[in-house]
Amino acid sequence: MSTRAFPLTLRVTVSEATPEEIREKAVARALSFFGVGAELDVISAEAEPDAEVEGRYRATVLFRKVA
Repeated sequence: MSTRAFPLTLRVTVSEATPEEIREKAVARALSFFGVGAELDVISAEAEPDAEVEGRYRATVLFRKVA
């Protein structure tokens, strides 16, 4: 395998009020990293109540660009 081209994953953590808002914000961050036209796989996604802000949830999503 070439050291010039290898798969990268991106871990994004966001805090929002709804699952839809979490998805939108996480995908927007991933696309800004991988490129607007990138096709992405979600490897994992976990959400929990945000301890710092009442009524919000903190989610960590792990993305990988489709080869």
